[in-house]
Amino acid sequence: MAKIVSFINLKGGVGKTTTAVNVAATIASRGKRVLLIDLDPQTNATVSVIDQQTWEKRHAAKQTLYHLFEDMLKGTNNFNIETAIMTDVGGIKGLDLLPSSLYLVEIQDEIPDMDNKAYVSHVDVLGNAISQIASNYDYIIIDCPPNLGAITLNGISISHYYFVPTVPDILSKIGISLIFNRIDNFKKRKKTCEIKLGGIIFTKIDYRTNLHTSTMQELRKSSYKDFVFEAEFPQRISVAEAPIDSRPFITSQTAKRKADWRDTQNFIENITNEFLTNIGG
Repeated sequence: MAKIVSFINLKGGVGKTTTAVNVAATIASRGKRVLLIDLDPQTNATVSVIDQQTWEKRHAAKQTLYHLFEDMLKGTNNFNIETAIMTDVGGIKGLDLLPSSLYLVEIQDEIPDMDNKAYVSHVDVLGNAISQIASNYDYIIIDCPPNLGAITLNGISISHYYFVPTVPDILSKIGISLIFNRIDNFKKRKKTCEIKLGGIIFTKIDYRTNLHTSTMQELRKSSYKDFVFEAEFPQRISVAEAPIDSRPFITSQTAKRKADWRDTQNFIENITNEFLTNIGG
């Protein structure tokens, strides 16, 4: 059975998607079967591994996560999990994608009302869908929206672990506590949810700033210290520009032309290794 992992942060722009996509890509490049699920309506993970035109065709065919939730809300039957999954994306054999859609924004507030319309709890929609194909994968990696609403809870509900990529600043530090509290409260209400904290990953670090340095030191001494990754992800131009090619970092030709490519590859490898260690992979 696949190990299912969610990447979560309440703030946008913290490198959450970049970390999720590149960890998934690196694991797949090592010969594992990985499914990347993009739960975020911003679709950043989706367009990091497929181009805009391919996404438009997938949306027109009603095979995105928007259509999964739409079916449950409207009683339609358009979405098919096996058809929706895109195989060998980003130029990496074994890396598959369940794409998101910008249109999820339009229905995300309606999803909690689903309990009154359907036979399925609104937090179990994703789990029911992927139960048919989860055994095909070694790892399922979920990129969650920057909130803890109904869509994110669909990811949390089925995950074995969650990871929090975070910029080391004051607001992010506060946000970590909010994430922990919300997930703990959710687990108390949904007894079948067994998600555990897998780790906190420092991202987009600027070592020139005292704030970043001091915040990292503080968190490494806090009650969270056992969960803070030793590996770190500094701010890197090559990572930021890789999605221009609709590719993850390791197959992006744009990234490979950058001077920091090799150093950045090492950062991603180290984070991936620690990620796998933490989930017993």
